[in-house]
Amino acid sequence: MGQLNMFYHFDVEQDFMYKANTFIQQLNRMSELDAELVHLIHHEMKDDRGQIINKTNEAIEQYQKNNQSHSDMYKNSMHTAAWRYTYMINDMRGQNITLYYDVVTREKKR
Repeated sequence: MGQLNMFYHFDVEQDFMYKANTFIQQLNRMSELDAELVHLIHHEMKDDRGQIINKTNEAIEQYQKNNQSHSDMYKNSMHTAAWRYTYMINDMRGQNITLYYDVVTREKKR
């Protein structure tokens, strides 16, 4: 008796990575708005001098770096979550099966 083990797909595999894109687009938009705000503040304070201005600029730049860091982390998290979701859903669309069979041989008539 022969045996064949295989994974049977009940449905075609799907890619759910697009589910992360909406969130990532919002993060990108927030980063753009953050950069615009920083540019506007720097533009308004370009002619000003002093310790307070310097500290303000440093704080703004640090704030923007932190925001970018968090944005990158969330983008990575969303990609990972979408990949895991895709894997789980596609894994549930199939099942391991074992087929048992007998080999039947026929003799040729002459």
